[in-house]
Amino acid sequence: MDIENNNTITQEPICPVTFIVNFGRELIAYLGGDISIIKDDWCWSDFAKYFPHLREKAERYFENAKTGDPAWAAYNMHRYCGSSREWAERVIENAQTGYPAWAAYNMCVNCNSSREWAEKVIENAKTGNLVGTAFHMHMYCGSSKEWLDKIIEKAKTNKE
Repeated sequence: MDIENNNTITQEPICPVTFIVNFGRELIAYLGGDISIIKDDWCWSDFAKYFPHLREKAERYFENAKTGDPAWAAYNMHRYCGSSREWAERVIENAQTGYPAWAAYNMCVNCNSSREWAEKVIENAKTGNLVGTAFHMHMYCGSSKEWLDKIIEKAKTNKE
């Protein structure tokens, strides 16, 4: 991490798949926040508590991320940081990397996103464990067995 003496960095950090404290420090510095208050047990709710003024900048960062898991970040930004559900759903729908299907399932089970919306995201996802996620949708969100079977068949077809 190349953080200057005034707690800022000029180069945009790369969005990771796994969100760790070092990435949090890099992102906060890039967005213009004071990283000196970030401890090693940093979590999403701390971002909401200490940096609510940076939320919109963070949203723009994750909307435009082409690496890592911006869908998971969007889910966490909604669940813990006050970002709107509509914003998170849009980021998840448009994610081309990471695990958008898993983020959609979590939005359905934890954040009142509709089952139909999550199923559509899972059907269209290009990455991630789609069968496992579809199974969770069937078990915990009420998705039909027929829908689950369709996802399983699609996964088999895509492997061939």
